[in-house]
Amino acid sequence: MRYIVAGLSFLFAFPLSAAEITREPLEGDTDLISVTGVLNEGDESLFRNVAAAPNKALVFLNSEGGDLKAGLEIGRAIRLRNFATAVPPGTLCASACALTWLAGSPRMLEATSNLGFHAAYRVVDGKASESGVANALVGAYLNQLGLSDTAIAFVTSAPPEGIEWLTPAKAQGVGIAYEAVQLDAANATSEEGKTLPYDPMGTVTAFYSALAVADGETASALVIPEKRGKGPFNEASIHAFFGAMAQPLKLTGTALRGDDNVRVSYEYITSDGRRCQGRADVQTTYAFGKTLLSRITALDGC
Repeated sequence: MRYIVAGLSFLFAFPLSAAEITREPLEGDTDLISVTGVLNEGDESLFRNVAAAPNKALVFLNSEGGDLKAGLEIGRAIRLRNFATAVPPGTLCASACALTWLAGSPRMLEATSNLGFHAAYRVVDGKASESGVANALVGAYLNQLGLSDTAIAFVTSAPPEGIEWLTPAKAQGVGIAYEAVQLDAANATSEEGKTLPYDPMGTVTAFYSALAVADGETASALVIPEKRGKGPFNEASIHAFFGAMAQPLKLTGTALRGDDNVRVSYEYITSDGRRCQGRADVQTTYAFGKTLLSRITALDGC
């Protein structure tokens, strides 16, 4: 499809910032809507506003994941409008983003696209849940999309730790149909090396800002996929621990140490009155065209 190639060329021509939803015309009466960065509460309303004008659209999804409700509601808007969805080559669409991608008519992936499912997590009535209510919400959504029972079971049984990557074999086995798209050689060569900036300070600051408001979904979305849900990167644990503070976490300092490591300092007071004035070294890496956290080493015992 020529508009796929045109859309890919447009997306990589500009470095897109996090949580950005934009619309640009493609060929004929088709528009390109790009969703880039961590999904946040309220992004579904922004998407509806951006998507209101076009009759036909291709939605490019380049997102680490994030807010489950936003991902589901954007997906519902996509299905209602019969928009197509695609994940650009070399990029990541995981967790809530992967659920959004499922709503496309048609769905598209490039050979180097990375699409992965992660256990559904959501705070309901102040309580964090990795399954149960969250999976019920996801299951109802997938039923609305018309997915088979086998496909629904595959998506809702995604691991609470790490990512379940969708491969061609798995997609065929569970009945998740999609169109494989490919850039021609000339376009692939011209796009090579056009990546988003490596920004350790920005990503680390965003991660600790999420901890400050006990937002496990956003914090997890900023972590490399294979470590999501593990130890300090567990969404439910983040919500439970940082949501019970007498004084919420406050980031008091950041300093870049080398190319990949950020030294942070912070303070908080727990519900039992324990005061922490701590530091940590946060290791980052550049993967899928994004800056993601790979390790945290606490230096002061808290």
